[in-house]
Amino acid sequence: MNKNKYTTYLGLIFSIIFFQGCSTNQDDGILNISEKWTSTTSPRYELWFQNWGDYQRLLMVINSDPIRVSPSPYVTDKKNKPYLKPKEYEKIEKQQLKGNLYWQEKPKWEKGKSYNARWEVDRANPKIKLPRLFDIEASYVDGNLVINVSEGYEPFIGMELTPLKSY
Repeated sequence: MNKNKYTTYLGLIFSIIFFQGCSTNQDDGILNISEKWTSTTSPRYELWFQNWGDYQRLLMVINSDPIRVSPSPYVTDKKNKPYLKPKEYEKIEKQQLKGNLYWQEKPKWEKGKSYNARWEVDRANPKIKLPRLFDIEASYVDGNLVINVSEGYEPFIGMELTPLKSY
């Protein structure tokens, strides 16, 4: 056998073994859906599923509707210094919640089936009293994720989300 052919075959075999070893074996569970989601309506919500092997975390960002902030009517202009007068701007308030997800049944995301989970929020920005426990009901409908979050028996948030493309 020619030395060139031998190194080519060896390189090909090595590449196949290397890439097979690096691929993941995803079962038909929570890894089959996108990790990042954004809401389809206002107020804007962002959801990020973070898989850590034997457990999963959920980060939710709640963006409130923009608030228009206007300068005080008592602000005066200085002659030849228009940059000292503040301009109007829109401010968006954000609330971030992050915690572990505990699914009652590992989701397979079948059409029309809902899955329930307990969400134990252990981080928040701005700060709130922690830990907080939420119940999540999620279903996968026509490529969108429909989620209802409640705290105890009180509804907290209901949203429909579309997947964000990963780069």
